[in-house]
Amino acid sequence: MKEEKLVSAACSGKNWQDDFKKKLVTAEQAVQSVKSGDRVIFPVCSYPRALGPALAARKNELHDVKIHADAALQIDLGDFFEDDQDDDIFALTTWYIHDLVRKAPAGTDARRTAYLPGTWSQMMKPFDERPGQCPYTIDVAMVSVSPPDKFGFCSFGANLWHSRSYCKRARTVIAQIDETVIRTSGTNHIHVSEIDCFVEATPELLTDAELKDILDKTPPKVRELVEPYIPLIADSRKKWIVSMLPAFNEEFARIMLSRMTLGEPPEEAKAIAGYVSELVRDGDTFNIGHGSMSAWMGACGAFDNKRDLGLYSEGVWSGFTSLVEGGIITGKYKNFRPGKVTASAFSQGHQKDIDYIDGNPIFESYDAEYLLDIRNVARNNNFIAINQGISVDLSGQINSESSLGGRMISGPGGQPELHMGGILSKGGRAVIVLSSTALNGSVSTIVPQFDPGMIVTIPRYFADYIVTEYGIASLMGRDCRQRAEELIAIAHPDFRNELKKDARKLFYP
Repeated sequence: MKEEKLVSAACSGKNWQDDFKKKLVTAEQAVQSVKSGDRVIFPVCSYPRALGPALAARKNELHDVKIHADAALQIDLGDFFEDDQDDDIFALTTWYIHDLVRKAPAGTDARRTAYLPGTWSQMMKPFDERPGQCPYTIDVAMVSVSPPDKFGFCSFGANLWHSRSYCKRARTVIAQIDETVIRTSGTNHIHVSEIDCFVEATPELLTDAELKDILDKTPPKVRELVEPYIPLIADSRKKWIVSMLPAFNEEFARIMLSRMTLGEPPEEAKAIAGYVSELVRDGDTFNIGHGSMSAWMGACGAFDNKRDLGLYSEGVWSGFTSLVEGGIITGKYKNFRPGKVTASAFSQGHQKDIDYIDGNPIFESYDAEYLLDIRNVARNNNFIAINQGISVDLSGQINSESSLGGRMISGPGGQPELHMGGILSKGGRAVIVLSSTALNGSVSTIVPQFDPGMIVTIPRYFADYIVTEYGIASLMGRDCRQRAEELIAIAHPDFRNELKKDARKLFYP
């Protein structure tokens, strides 16, 4: 691990301002530190837009550079990959799969991006505990940070996750200074002395003229769907999101809006939120997963009329600060970090959320491997984990990563740790929400058994509550026959008779 410099730099009396000025370079100069064979890390949602293209421009000089982009949500894969380009120049790996990563020309569906399985709390373990066995290094970390404060500390903004962790383990750290990056409490900081070079390049915000030009090129149905919600999108993400609209179809635009809790919620969301509300008690501490259904739980009333809830979560959902302002989320009964709103990232918020969080001391971000450590999650009594599944089989196995047929469409993120935290917490619960059907109602998400290749994200022996628009299935402490009965009762009515026949074949003589 890169040696800690925080205490010595902050207390030695060293003039960090002079150090900072000496480290200021152009993007082209900064990326010269990348050598052939290096692994370059872009942390989650922290793609420095001046550095990526500058590195990609060196494609005639480099070979076998491994680009590791966690989630790759904001990485323009086109910077590094062209349709006819040989992949031995740049090779992309990701810890997490998302819609954009799957469908990009160089994405996972095209098998040009490799997926690295693992839970987010254990990502640093190979580096720290098994250096002789770890198959890769962190040679260069490229991050976006705020300008330094008066003490020489920069913030990673709304997207901490593993940014700080990578920087501490990297041979070289290159930081793009972005004046739109916000500050939170917690471990969301890095000192100037820990960064090898800085590039000042605050991305330009979307202008009215640019917006008009992009919308003119956008398919009419997509424009009609998205345009009313553009003012709500966080300024730091708006230009990137809007710039992609001309390539979107209506279905993808709806998915994008839903993930930002914009537009109309899925048809089943209000019913599911009503059932989730029955499981949430005053004083509980909870998390909300990033799924397109789970993200709507707050907006659809799952926490309305509750008192003194605590939020301890990998991420947040857009509009969540209204529950803080309204006194619903207070953290009063949190055992771990009481009185604080604790997350590894606040990047899913609308602009009004970002404005409320920036510099507000009750909001704190921690490194993902610390926040998602199951032992830390479970320190909160009455912790209720609320995450999204894709399908559940009649024994209680939960798949949150692959579609029917085994195609991987997502990753586990922090779901396993948070779910387990709910199981291990004193008075805790673990809830998986999902619609009862998929593919426009043509298939059931409650299935007899998983197809070959389907991924088990949560094993059946850790299944607790499953919620669809038809009710709540309580699985803990029940045998397979009882579990099947519970799950069939919340399946879509069109599929219940067939599921009953399958259950009879599976679990009865």
